[in-house]
Amino acid sequence: MRPDGLSMSNTSLHNVHLGNPMRTLLSCLAFGLLFLVATDVAFAQTAEQRKELGVLKKDLGTVSSLIRKKEFAEAQQVYDTVDAKLTEIAAALGVAKDDRKLLGLAQMIERGRESLEIAQAKAEGRPPRIGPSFAGEIAPLIEGKCVSCHGGANPRNGLDLSTFAGWKQGGQGGPLLIPGNPARSLLIAAVATPDAQKRMPKNAAALSAEEIALLAKWVEKGANFDGDSEATLLADLGKENTPEPTVIIPKPTGSETVSFTRDVAPFMANLCVRCHNSNRQSGGLSLETFHDMMKGGDSGRVVLPGNVEGSRLFRLTGGLELPRMPADNQVRITRKNYEDLKKWFEEGNTFDGDDPKTPLRTYATAAMENMGGGLANYTPAEFDKHRFERTELQWKKAAPTDTYRYVEDGEFLVFGNVSSERLQQVAGWAQEHLKSLREIFGGTGKAWKGRLTIFVFKDRFGYEEFNQVNNGRRAPEELLAHTVVTADYDDAYVCLQEVGDEATPATGGLRVALIDQMTGAFLSREGAQLPDWVLRGTGLAMAFSVDRQNTYLRDQDVAAKDFIKVVLNPVDIFADGTFSPAGAAAVGYTLVKFMINNGGPAKFGQFIQAMRGGQSAAEAVRSVYNADLNALARGYAGSL
Repeated sequence: MRPDGLSMSNTSLHNVHLGNPMRTLLSCLAFGLLFLVATDVAFAQTAEQRKELGVLKKDLGTVSSLIRKKEFAEAQQVYDTVDAKLTEIAAALGVAKDDRKLLGLAQMIERGRESLEIAQAKAEGRPPRIGPSFAGEIAPLIEGKCVSCHGGANPRNGLDLSTFAGWKQGGQGGPLLIPGNPARSLLIAAVATPDAQKRMPKNAAALSAEEIALLAKWVEKGANFDGDSEATLLADLGKENTPEPTVIIPKPTGSETVSFTRDVAPFMANLCVRCHNSNRQSGGLSLETFHDMMKGGDSGRVVLPGNVEGSRLFRLTGGLELPRMPADNQVRITRKNYEDLKKWFEEGNTFDGDDPKTPLRTYATAAMENMGGGLANYTPAEFDKHRFERTELQWKKAAPTDTYRYVEDGEFLVFGNVSSERLQQVAGWAQEHLKSLREIFGGTGKAWKGRLTIFVFKDRFGYEEFNQVNNGRRAPEELLAHTVVTADYDDAYVCLQEVGDEATPATGGLRVALIDQMTGAFLSREGAQLPDWVLRGTGLAMAFSVDRQNTYLRDQDVAAKDFIKVVLNPVDIFADGTFSPAGAAAVGYTLVKFMINNGGPAKFGQFIQAMRGGQSAAEAVRSVYNADLNALARGYAGSL
């Protein structure tokens, strides 16, 4: 196998320390092992697999014709389909995709994708994007590992890595990079040398093999810069400069039996978008729009049109691969959902809407409005009845032998096995907090269709059982409360474990927990998707205005400092999934207070409404605060 930049660099370094006899012996042993492994794989291949590999190689041969005809999306689809099938065969054989017994298909795919990118870039009149992205992949790595010692304020050995211009200039040791030749580039030698005294970063953990390979790959592909200006600080390049992959939007043929907008999008809006949206991209994947879905996530494309078992979205949702999605099972996939999804894949994953960037929740709302019956046509009284029946069913599933009590009014159904007096107290807190929410965020009429249920469990056992049977998950020890509000209001509840009124290191007391979760339930109405730090931070900040002496809330300032210490890129503070639930609470609480202190409650309310309307954190900060997300993150970190 042809060595990559990393292995070339390591080989040259090892040769300094090994004499010729030892090197010859090791080479012979290595060759013998490779021969044995290769022979074993050859015998492990079945006739069917060898035939499949031949078909895949033939399929790759058709791409050049597609590229000549400028059918770039179709060419990309061939590469994706062949790559997915090759991954399956390699996994079945227990070898890497680039194993030489797999006919060199992985190398053919890699070189073919580069040719496709060059052709497409030429047709679009832009520079080709080949190899790792400097702005999206290399810059964050160097910013976190190297700039503290080789930055503009402290350019050790005359080397300033804080901008790409500094990379090109080099330092006292000469040029830092030789594009196309990782083995002769000082950057690779400095991070890959086995000599701990000479290895960079100095007095810190060495870069991982994957990180070094990424750098070597970038140099091998030409060390290209894909930012706007070579003088821009690496920290300011941000993730927005990461090249966007080619997105395939299959068009309907007219023979489809399943409609994406009518049959698939509505249930995905309820099942999937809560964890996969523009503000909370679990696994780097947003499913907020059809365009986002086809773009894929950190693991690549999740939908390969027409390829059911090769598409990661179906494999996870259909139970062919773990972890099964949706992870929380807060709204379980039905048999009809499964059959519609499978048929949609079999029919080519076509899009029958007007704009692939339309939020899926739009189709869910339209589906509700067009329903011949069910929730969409419920009167307020029928919806209230539905809420009570659903609440009673969920309670009996979790605590079938426990007697329940309840207190209800036009906005709330407070349901639990604590005393009637405690339930009445919780209802009073809820009514008071709803007034505060409306003062800041507006809103008239009923806040939640069918009311908001507030479950209160007297002990840990009941709360854990509710999570297990109704949410399909084990509640981690630190989870004492949670919220579920679906886009169609089939479910709208807050679930609380009775924790008393005294603040502890784990909780601010029952009232603080109620304000925290109820705020999230209010901001999540109509299917709005907001990051956890916004939901938790806003709730805890509002709780602080009620109980300024609460020691749990005061401790969040100290806790936030520890959580942000591990954040390498400041803008990641605003990204969903950066922190654990405890981290999202602490960072969110202090960040919301910082934003309110620097703009006032009204401006923060505008920020929330902008995000509820679909804007990203960066867009909302720019439109409301007229500020850059990176600058705001640095200001917040400095305030701690």
